[in-house]
Amino acid sequence: MKNTKWGNTVAESIPESENRRQQIIDAATTLFLARGYNQTTTRDIAKVLNISQPALYHHFGDKETLFVEVVKTVGDQVNRDMKKILARTYTEPIDQLIDLTDAILTRHPRDVFTLIHSSFTSLSDKHQRVLGMIFGQDYVAPIAQFFAKMSLRSNIDARTASSFYITSLAPLFGDFHALGAKQTKHERIAQLMDLILYGVAKNN
Repeated sequence: MKNTKWGNTVAESIPESENRRQQIIDAATTLFLARGYNQTTTRDIAKVLNISQPALYHHFGDKETLFVEVVKTVGDQVNRDMKKILARTYTEPIDQLIDLTDAILTRHPRDVFTLIHSSFTSLSDKHQRVLGMIFGQDYVAPIAQFFAKMSLRSNIDARTASSFYITSLAPLFGDFHALGAKQTKHERIAQLMDLILYGVAKNN
């Protein structure tokens, strides 16, 4: 009888533990994406879930590990979203780039480039490398795939164009760098993508 009871307890604790781990990731995602790495503490995350910090550390050994897991999870979601968009056929390339950009903004309330790179001074070399790989694989690579289909200037390759694109998204996050007043989200994205693709000089 004791063995059966013990066995049931173990069986029941596994999904409960997995559920708690996911709850921590979800809460950490909301806070990290909104505030950034340095402005978010494990105490903040634990408080949202009404658990102790030791309970949080039981699932994630430290703040760095949890942050990397959050970026990995969100990056994977963004990558899947962009791959679906890249598989579609568009009449105009700019419309596809607008949708790709919207996919990033849907997951990120803050500039993704700043979110990741502003954390580097606080992270170990190991975690910096992991984040660099995630950033390259989940963000830079899909956008480079888009630019690879474009006619680029002879001195610009698809990956360089992708990096430029990602570092140019700041005007879409908040109003401080906004290019125009009283624009809808779609209008703001469309205007910036037009500038990225076609520049500001008049074509003769």
